[in-house]
Amino acid sequence: MDLLRQPVVGRFVRWRYSRFVLQLPLLLLALLAIYDGFAGRQLAPKNLATVSVWLHYRGFLVLIIAVLGNLFCSACPLMLTRGLSERLRRFVPQLSWPMALRNKYFVLVFTLIYLFAYEYFDLWASPWLTAWLMVGYFGAALVTDMIFPAGTFCKYVCPLGNFNFTLSTVSPTKIGVRDQQTCLACEGHFCVNGRVDTAHGPEPLSFDTGATAGARYPGCETRLYAPEIESNFDCTLCFNCVRACPYDNVTWEMRNPAREWTEVRYRLDYVLLGLLLFFAGFMNAFAMIPAYYDLAERAAVWLRTQNEAFLLVMAFVVWVGAGLGVTMLVVRVSDRLAGLQDTVWVGLRRWGPAFLPLTFAMWAGHYAYHFLTGWATIVPVTQQALANLGLAVGEPNWQLAALVPENLLYPLQVIILYLGLTGSAYTVFAKARELGRTSSALPMFFYLAVLVVLTLWVLAQPMEMRGTLLDPGSQPGGLK
Repeated sequence: MDLLRQPVVGRFVRWRYSRFVLQLPLLLLALLAIYDGFAGRQLAPKNLATVSVWLHYRGFLVLIIAVLGNLFCSACPLMLTRGLSERLRRFVPQLSWPMALRNKYFVLVFTLIYLFAYEYFDLWASPWLTAWLMVGYFGAALVTDMIFPAGTFCKYVCPLGNFNFTLSTVSPTKIGVRDQQTCLACEGHFCVNGRVDTAHGPEPLSFDTGATAGARYPGCETRLYAPEIESNFDCTLCFNCVRACPYDNVTWEMRNPAREWTEVRYRLDYVLLGLLLFFAGFMNAFAMIPAYYDLAERAAVWLRTQNEAFLLVMAFVVWVGAGLGVTMLVVRVSDRLAGLQDTVWVGLRRWGPAFLPLTFAMWAGHYAYHFLTGWATIVPVTQQALANLGLAVGEPNWQLAALVPENLLYPLQVIILYLGLTGSAYTVFAKARELGRTSSALPMFFYLAVLVVLTLWVLAQPMEMRGTLLDPGSQPGGLK
């Protein structure tokens, strides 16, 4: 089913200002959160900066990706800086993004730094630092797209955008085309190059000299050619391709995500990004339970250091490194059972996509815990932030902080993780059937099952309620 054929959805998406309509509310919320982070109460569960970023953004993200797709990138307010960056380009030298960095390896490193900073600086507990992080994101988007071609920040720099790309591989929607022959006959490749309407008909916007003043429609900001899109990787769901295509040939179609996991030949950097997000995500959850602190104390004694940064770096390096090492070993075993002698990197490209549904499930289960324990907090913190601006909209009701019974959360996490394991199991057995050796899937399947058991064990432990109130009616300072 093509969602663009639905009357309301199709008309809205094709409207040239539709993205701005989605971005504007999030921009206003971001500006209010930044203000509250700097000027409001420096108590995480009662400040809009920390509550909106560390609870609501992440919770809504996984829900919307699971239902519709990467709409958060579509509505990203950071892209509203692009108009300013285009005006400032005349004052700075224009550069091309280095060929050596046109992959996900820079993002891999940047994501590790981001996750390290989250834990080391306790960003979830500091409205002030969270506000600075938001300002830094806006500044980085502005500067990157001012110096480099538009879309560089989204595709090669932004860790949150690439996090969204990875998780959106489980999304039930994807950009496609209605008729391949129409694309073959299209000389302008408008979905990529954009379109300008002239007296002689549509012309590629990228070649426009400015001699005519027709309506302009930008093309794909990450340079994806619509008829060749197989995966949601690198797709910000901006719908520029839909508006730029003069033949109305681009679709936003419903699909079975399992086809992507089993049929798409991902590049190695895409696979490694998925693996990193799984193991780093596990580490992020593990760092919230008592067992982590016990291990950290033992490591401090063994290494004879109390340097928290060093211990945290070691924890990330050991766990992520061990996860990658064991994965490579299991991949090698599965390849040998299939009678293959490929390098381990080829094996990772073959079996690694099986981690994608499990990666989504792990983050979704983790985020569900924090989001559902404090989802209604957004109402009183927004009221309080507006009151600080002199816009009183009622007395904040902090009893809204926790309306979902906590005893329902773990069963929900179990269901989410089992669904993820089901998707991963389907992927590995489909790969094995393709190779003609069903038994070759068994090592990967048992390995993924063990990882699910470990994840469920972590989620079953007493966990820090970061950014939420211990008692919604308690006085400031009540944090778990």
